[in-house]
Amino acid sequence: MQASFSQKHVTVSLLMPIAALIGFISQYESFAQFVLYFGAVVLSIGMALIPMPLTNKKSPSRLSALILLTGAIIILPLSVIIAPISLFSIALCHIGLKQTQVPPFAKFATVLTLLTSYGLLFYWLYQLINQVAG
Repeated sequence: MQASFSQKHVTVSLLMPIAALIGFISQYESFAQFVLYFGAVVLSIGMALIPMPLTNKKSPSRLSALILLTGAIIILPLSVIIAPISLFSIALCHIGLKQTQVPPFAKFATVLTLLTSYGLLFYWLYQLINQVAG
């Protein structure tokens, strides 16, 4: 993927989240509504930034697995509140396990985080199915 295409795509993709951020800051009514809208904007900004690393041609460093693990651990407590976010933690853990130089501690912590993330996701799905069915 060409770097210029990626940069243009990210620039155009960031216009809507920034407009939404400006819109909800001027019109929110409660703190809960602010947190909900801010979370949606942060997720949309994150999705808009996805093409940026695709242009990186450097090989992963020896700290890549630890950086991905740190991101997954940061996302994990948020998935207790907003369960679908655990999908991001699961994705980071799977990518972290695919790295070539994973220290043993990082591999253990990544597997533990992965199991916890899957557990939270399946618990949320179980609760969702129970509410829809009954």
